[in-house]
Amino acid sequence: MEMVILAVVIVLALCLGSGAGILVLADGRVSAAAAAAARAASQQSRPQAADTAARQAAAATLDQAGTTCTPDVRVDTSHFEPGGVVEVSVRCRVELAGLALAGFPAHRDLHATARAPLEQHRSYGSTS
Repeated sequence: MEMVILAVVIVLALCLGSGAGILVLADGRVSAAAAAAARAASQQSRPQAADTAARQAAAATLDQAGTTCTPDVRVDTSHFEPGGVVEVSVRCRVELAGLALAGFPAHRDLHATARAPLEQHRSYGSTS
């Protein structure tokens, strides 16, 4: 009987550790996607091109890292001017249904924001 109880405790501990690891890795990947997206956006000359580049960079970064989610990418180009900044927010829902035994919810929304400066001595357009 004691072995059965011990086995259940060990399985729960393994699920808990696995779930925590999945969340930590996914959070790091979402942060990396936001940083890559902000960097990609800051290299563009126009706000519309920055928006497109940010979305593509975020999706590519998450895909290359093996994170299976459809990112919600928001790009703030309101300060898209010399010396300004571009800010990118990435939100991603990570599915945890397989870890419900350890008390995890079915999914968890992860969010990260990154900013990248725009060059002082560069011409930026205001339209697409």
